[in-house]
Amino acid sequence: MPIQFASGRKVLIPIAAILFVALLPQLFFMLAVGKWYGSYFVSNYDEPAYSAYVNGLIHGEPRKHDPFLGLSDSPTTPQPETLYSIQFIPAYAIAVPARVLGVSVSTAFILLAAFIAIFSAIVIYILLFSATEDGLLATVGPIIVLCFGTALALQGELRVLIDGRVLADFLPFLRRYQPGFAFPLFFVFCLLFYKAANRETTKATVTFAIGAGVVFAILVFSYFYLWTAAAAWLACFAIIYLIVRRSQSRNVLIAAGVVAGFAAIVLVPYFSLLSQRSVNLDSVQLLDLTRMPQFDSPSMIVGLIVAAAAIVVSRRSGEPFGSSLILLLSLALTPVILFNQQVITGRSLQPVHYELFIANYMVLTAAVMLIGVLKPDRTSEKRNRFLVYLAIAAFAWGSFESFTSANRSMTVAEIRDGSLPAIRAAAADKSRKQVIVATNFVTADIIPSVPNAVSFWNAHTSSAGGIGVEENKRRFYRYLYFAGYTGQEVNEALRAKSFEVTAAIFGGERALPVLSSGTNEITESEITAEAANYAAFVKTFSAGEAYASPLDHIIAPSESETTFENLDRWYTRDQGQEFGLFRLYRLTPKK
Repeated sequence: MPIQFASGRKVLIPIAAILFVALLPQLFFMLAVGKWYGSYFVSNYDEPAYSAYVNGLIHGEPRKHDPFLGLSDSPTTPQPETLYSIQFIPAYAIAVPARVLGVSVSTAFILLAAFIAIFSAIVIYILLFSATEDGLLATVGPIIVLCFGTALALQGELRVLIDGRVLADFLPFLRRYQPGFAFPLFFVFCLLFYKAANRETTKATVTFAIGAGVVFAILVFSYFYLWTAAAAWLACFAIIYLIVRRSQSRNVLIAAGVVAGFAAIVLVPYFSLLSQRSVNLDSVQLLDLTRMPQFDSPSMIVGLIVAAAAIVVSRRSGEPFGSSLILLLSLALTPVILFNQQVITGRSLQPVHYELFIANYMVLTAAVMLIGVLKPDRTSEKRNRFLVYLAIAAFAWGSFESFTSANRSMTVAEIRDGSLPAIRAAAADKSRKQVIVATNFVTADIIPSVPNAVSFWNAHTSSAGGIGVEENKRRFYRYLYFAGYTGQEVNEALRAKSFEVTAAIFGGERALPVLSSGTNEITESEITAEAANYAAFVKTFSAGEAYASPLDHIIAPSESETTFENLDRWYTRDQGQEFGLFRLYRLTPKK
């Protein structure tokens, strides 16, 4: 019996598959943990930073606030622009409904994962069906694209199997809220512009182009890597169209002009805000000044193969280049621009983000379309079974990615969730924002996602550019001092390549070289020198350091052998309160 799907319901198949894979870590955690205190399952290292910023918006903080330092923008304390405040649309789109509904940022982030999964599956389905009019291809396509994305970037479980390391796992497009919220909007932009290029009337072309322009404007204030990828794709699509269908390029030129008009309008305020950014932001974001081309991107290599195969098949068939083939080629070739634009601009900003968050998914979308080009006979039972089996394999791999990454992060998730009662108790004092020291990095990172709580230091303290690299390093030293770390323990953490310790002392680019090109490996002598520097810092610690940013509470594991010798020199601790895994102490300065 031929494989068929009811036309009105087939989109439910990819929706159900991606929704299951997206929510599996959260469900797995909630079932596994003894008592759940309401935390969202963190699937990416940077998610706590985003939830901290959104938490502030939910509770009335202005757009330009720094949740990591507890700073709010006001006439007396003006704050610079940050990548959080400039890329504000996703944050407000999450915060405003959360405030209206009265839900926490954790609940909002759980619901957001479901929204991203559903919206992404629907949009990719519509894009594929619009381009191919192949119901089966459009049905299985979102599953293949979204579940194989991590593997195509040579990350996740495939990277673990290859060399035991992992930069990013799970499904990167689901990272909340960057790029998650705006990720499907990238494909909406492609869909609207593609439709604009293929309308029969100028009015219809302009209408769809206006829609594409509006979406582009939203992308600009949503995520840098998505709006720049959208601009690169549009350029690639238009250039290919002008080359192979010059006589029919009127619609493309009109649509490109409309989108360019929107771009001109929104990029003026965008760059104005960017010019007001913190002086520390460029160093924090690891901006490279280079013109070296990049040839080792897995997405770019696969994209070139897909494009070459499509051209060969098209030439052999003798059919002219249709608009769907142009869409395929543009999606496959855009990574060449994304990973080599620095040859012209002289600037490269962590291109690995293109690899993880958009280029891989563009290329996979093109690869799914290529299957339709290679096997155009939709009545072929062999071809259709291949598509179904490929989708099943993709779903199985996506589920494997989801489960194994969740299992790997389970202990950390339990620590994070178990920290919440103690953090909430500390934040109950509404007289002012409570400054909290947590002796473990996991608890420290989630503190700003609780209302009225500020972490004295965590791994994202400098991410908003509120403090520079050296100031962050000194603040980290103070954190280590209060948390009871010795010089020997710092030495051991550096040798063990603890990311938090290494990044705070040597910078993120040296702790994770893939983020920036041309970084030098950390040497043994540097490790020894920095451990000695910290030991000297401990010996010369003064009241000025102790009270520069007064502490209100410290959270430590209940059953650990935490030493409070350093802290007790400057602060008085109360008797403490037990909260499951942790003990909370209120601090009073001795000065």
